[in-house]
Amino acid sequence: MRKMIETQVIVVGGGATGAGVLRDLAVRGIKAILVEQRDLGHGTSSRNHGLLHSGARYAVRDEEAAIESYRENMIIKKTIPGSVEQTGGLFAKVPEDDDAYVQKWVKACEKVGIPVSNIPLEKAFKDEPYLNKNIQSVYSVPDGSIDCFTLVVDVVADAVSRGARALTYHEVIDVIRETNRVTGVIVRNRYSGEETEIHGDIVINAAGPWGAKMAEMAGISLHLINNKGMLAVLNHRFNKQVINRLRLPGDADIFVPAHNVTIFGTTGINVDDPNDFSLNRQELEEMIEEGLALIPDLKEMRLIRAFSGSRPLYQESSVADDSGRSVTRGIALLDHQKRDGVDGFMTITGGKLTTFRFMAEKTVDMVCEKMNMSTKCTTDEEVVPHREASNFFKEVDMAPAAKTKLFHWAGTKATKIEQSLKEKQMDRTVICECEQVTWAEIESTLTKDGHFNLGDIRRRTRLGMGPCQGTFCSFRAAAVAVEKGVATSDEVSWALNDALHERKKGMAVVATGETAKQAQLMDAIYNVSLRLKEGDEQHV
Repeated sequence: MRKMIETQVIVVGGGATGAGVLRDLAVRGIKAILVEQRDLGHGTSSRNHGLLHSGARYAVRDEEAAIESYRENMIIKKTIPGSVEQTGGLFAKVPEDDDAYVQKWVKACEKVGIPVSNIPLEKAFKDEPYLNKNIQSVYSVPDGSIDCFTLVVDVVADAVSRGARALTYHEVIDVIRETNRVTGVIVRNRYSGEETEIHGDIVINAAGPWGAKMAEMAGISLHLINNKGMLAVLNHRFNKQVINRLRLPGDADIFVPAHNVTIFGTTGINVDDPNDFSLNRQELEEMIEEGLALIPDLKEMRLIRAFSGSRPLYQESSVADDSGRSVTRGIALLDHQKRDGVDGFMTITGGKLTTFRFMAEKTVDMVCEKMNMSTKCTTDEEVVPHREASNFFKEVDMAPAAKTKLFHWAGTKATKIEQSLKEKQMDRTVICECEQVTWAEIESTLTKDGHFNLGDIRRRTRLGMGPCQGTFCSFRAAAVAVEKGVATSDEVSWALNDALHERKKGMAVVATGETAKQAQLMDAIYNVSLRLKEGDEQHV
């Protein structure tokens, strides 16, 4: 017999948009549950540049998206400071691009209120020495870098602290519909197989690229373009600021600094399956060739992995755009009562990571209207609780990189980490040397009813995100987990296989030079020394 849960609003999708909707509902006092088929931020929200857009990229072609992006850029910097690095950004014009576009772009930015400033080339080359010395003009904009992982986790954690619930690894297998009204969803636990009925007044479809499938279960036709983009990660951070190519948005024209690495991309290919995270070597090589226009030394830099994810682009027409580039990045908020005659069901899609909070605001405004509530949104002012560093982090004997990271810790687990470091010497042990992740950080992500999943730990701590891609820290984390009794040997064997499968997939497409050697070393350690049987992954 299925379990039954009652609530007011059900949010489907644990990416940035769903997280923002859950928090906005909780802030306004509306009872809500979020369901996510895998981990928080597993989909599109962690498969992107991590760019906090200034809006300048869209100023010429999509004025509304540009305005929204700039406004939300300012709000996010103020309300979620722990997940944002205010790097600033540059737009650089290379000789082969259209001269006339530059002035058109400057005027478009001025029109929508995005501050741009012409930078002397001498200063630009001094600040960013890897820039192509043939660049003809450079402009600064207020771009930034977002830690997508901490943002989603912290926003959901804040919602939960206000009374909301979040069920990860719960896949929606059906939508409960009575005549012309949706009244809930049926979810299945991907680990246990247990099914649960969740009933509510309103179901919000915030499933991103999976939104069309979700709508189909409710008997609704929804046309989404799944525009898959490929990105690559360089093993060091060579740029201080975001570097954009000054032209109409295209492939391979952005370099975003992120922690200790730089993320480069992206491409745009329409795919049918939102679960298509495939990687193609030729696509990567074409992307690198295009990127040389901005960074001539790109081929000499080491790539440690590649990854891909789909942008959910909405358009009413069933005739898809060839590339997805000309489809608006604006917000699509659909009331299916008005659109399709189905009450109790809404879809929020499109937009950008940068505009997730505004997307949530407009969605919950509609919820309040349907529930005859007049409570206003305050997420543009209320700060997601972040950690102010105590003197302890200045005094404790830790590696400098680890100390710096915790000093600026944004997560809600910082107090627990600090307490562990004070009381337990072993918890100071650095498990991941590349990213200086301690056992205390790993342990803070584990819950009593959770599963030991290295991918989930990685998204919360950056374990295995450095040049070795988890070659050494994965088995260290697994060994300590067994030693401390937080996981069994069978559980960590599954976790190792699952994590290494994903790491090797991203490494394989860039595997030349040092990265090829790293992949061979990973195989030697896990398949030869540890005798893990590759192919036994039990993917959830």
